[in-house]
Amino acid sequence: MPLEEIRGSFRVFENSLRGSLQKVGFEHLQVGCDCASKYVQGTVAASYPLSKVGNGTSFFKIILQESENPCSKAGAVNTYMFGKLAEDCASVVHQGDIMVVAGFSVSKSTSEADGHCCRLEVSDEAGSTIYIKMKRKIKSRESTHQVCTRSSNTITGSETVAMSVAPSYTYTPLNLVKGGTIVNLYGAVKFFKPPYKCKGTDYCSVITIVDQSDAKLICSLFNVNRDALPQIYKNGDIVRFHRIKIKEFSGQLQGISSSGFAALTFDGTVGTPVVPRTSSKLFTFTDEDRKTIEDLRIWVASNLLNSAVAAKLSGIQPPMYFDLTCQLVGKAKLDGSSYLLKVWDGTKCPFLYWKVVVREDDFEGDSVLIHRLRNLTVDVVVYDNHVQLAKSLKVGSFIRLYSLHAKFQSPEDEPDVSYLQFHLHGGTTYGRGITSLPEGHADVEDLKKFLNSVDLMEDESSESPSEPENAYFTLGSCSEGCQQLSVTVLRDHQHFEVTALSTILNSRSPQPYRIRAKLRQFEPEKLHQSVKLHCPQCKLLQEVPDGSELDLILQEASATCPRPDLQNTSFCESVVWDTENQGQRRVVIHFVKHDELLQDPEDSLIMIEGGTLEEILKLSKKFKGIIPVRAMEDDLELLDLSAPFLWQGNIPHYGCKHCSNPKAIASLSPLAAQKDPLWEPTTIAQALGLVPLEYVFVMKFMLDDGTGTLNVYLMDCKDFFQIPASEVLTNNIFQENIERIMNKLCPSGTNLDDLPWLDCFIKSYYVTDGREQQICYRVFDTTIAEDV
Repeated sequence: MPLEEIRGSFRVFENSLRGSLQKVGFEHLQVGCDCASKYVQGTVAASYPLSKVGNGTSFFKIILQESENPCSKAGAVNTYMFGKLAEDCASVVHQGDIMVVAGFSVSKSTSEADGHCCRLEVSDEAGSTIYIKMKRKIKSRESTHQVCTRSSNTITGSETVAMSVAPSYTYTPLNLVKGGTIVNLYGAVKFFKPPYKCKGTDYCSVITIVDQSDAKLICSLFNVNRDALPQIYKNGDIVRFHRIKIKEFSGQLQGISSSGFAALTFDGTVGTPVVPRTSSKLFTFTDEDRKTIEDLRIWVASNLLNSAVAAKLSGIQPPMYFDLTCQLVGKAKLDGSSYLLKVWDGTKCPFLYWKVVVREDDFEGDSVLIHRLRNLTVDVVVYDNHVQLAKSLKVGSFIRLYSLHAKFQSPEDEPDVSYLQFHLHGGTTYGRGITSLPEGHADVEDLKKFLNSVDLMEDESSESPSEPENAYFTLGSCSEGCQQLSVTVLRDHQHFEVTALSTILNSRSPQPYRIRAKLRQFEPEKLHQSVKLHCPQCKLLQEVPDGSELDLILQEASATCPRPDLQNTSFCESVVWDTENQGQRRVVIHFVKHDELLQDPEDSLIMIEGGTLEEILKLSKKFKGIIPVRAMEDDLELLDLSAPFLWQGNIPHYGCKHCSNPKAIASLSPLAAQKDPLWEPTTIAQALGLVPLEYVFVMKFMLDDGTGTLNVYLMDCKDFFQIPASEVLTNNIFQENIERIMNKLCPSGTNLDDLPWLDCFIKSYYVTDGREQQICYRVFDTTIAEDV
């Protein structure tokens, strides 16, 4: 990896550098940006001793200060060097040196103390180049190793030169990897899931690799850029991973992408060109790498069977799951959770098959070409997490659909006729997904030649069995079976394998599971009773007080007479209302001021003394928030925490009696002094010393997968039903939606075989009741599908 010393004029050097690279300022550095053609420049503000990571790889850290904008918050960035480059730099870099870094990668800073939100990484593999304008001269050639100069009669003042030496890597066989290490690996792909969007901003790819040691390793790789993940197209492809972290999870070793991770992918077929697939423009590849790949190819040919079923449309045998390599000729949006892809592979499906009817405005594709191909194209409906990628596909591109489901289905009005349907169901089970194949890929070139050889004139003159008018359908008219396999969607951990309930029942070790089961029954039957209040700190569950309870609590509090001397405090303006026809009852409204002024009602927080539930609900329609208070001694204070500490809209917010330490109302004064006080429940609770309770759904499900039954609890705020628990008790529409969902999951009087499947994540945990310890189960990271 080259390390170069800048000699002569730095300005001349920088002008020559700009001819091929673009300079980027520190403030423009961000994770995921393509920095292959960019460079940064700065002064070495500090350096740290040369160190080693867990696998023995050297790394060297410096702080690079931007010379042109040193006072900016983003004016300094941590820079990490790995491998031989780290050793070379550690021997020559000093504080005050001017440094130019090219061919770097950007990752998120791991410390909040860092001035910049990102950090730079340069490595042996990445082909990075570091140029140094040294503050002090190098005394000997032996101390520089990689820094070389030509004789004085052949070098100009602005010329720089470096020995480009390919680094030497050690690769660990899969049977020798150990937890807690960072290693380099070669392996053949035995199973993979195409990159999919996981929780947060990252894409994920799950890959199982094997090698000649007969060991396997499951790798979970993450990146904000989908194209930066390994470009795998089929089982048997060969991958090279550099700096992959090995962790132990549930007794099994797994590979995880970490800082500095890099990957190359190769076709695993013997005799094909050894061309690496990668989004990076900078990497090393030696003759030794080539030999390793050729050896792995030979081993794959005789030891690794491709478990995926690849088929042409003319050769499918429904019902089946198969991989289809095809060309996309049209696409259309169907609804929020499904999308249509119209594809062909040059062969004719021998069965009657459905064709989806869509509005012309929603369809994208060449209508003339599609009409010519009408006997050769099939309609594939993709669901849920595949929709976003399907939308991004270009008409005319070549794609591969993994684990595509071909099944017969009879329409309700034609029970005696079956049509073939093609569905790419939601989730990533069995590697389900879509990949866009690049131009030049061997399979693309073969398919192009075949498609060009198809005689469309002959096909147009022949009668197709797939053309009857009733073979067309709209998405909504299809029976339930064609929509999706499960009425739930997994939000994460899709690489987990499904575990039978009988296996879980025989395991006493707390751990997470992925299950596939049906809902036999649930509690409580009155769904509004499922909403509880939960303290996230002490884990206490309690019932939500009903309207009559709240009214009684507020009536008791209103018996206390307001204190006139507590009105018009420094941050409040108060008004006393005499109630009509209610004796001497008086209500005091304290309007919280901001900058000595009252805010608009929709932005205002008010406090009320002596108000009834009916009065509070009326005021809640006009004001941002309402706090019930009472006068005690020399200050206002909250009511007993049996009552809400805040109303927003018609939703009361409660504090935990056990974990809260209530403060005087005057504690809100700093919030009122803020520039734009938002008056959110969490900030109000924090200012008043309260631990807010959260509204949750608490339900018990009896699940059945045919191997056993299991009672599983649901405790969820808003993710499972995609409806906030805090609003269900006050919103009739939300209540009706919950009832409709549960009727879909567990319709009364329905046989178990006719119930829909639920894909769920559950975790087991211990509960201690006195001396006895009991194992329980709880749903997590699972959501009801949008079309349910």
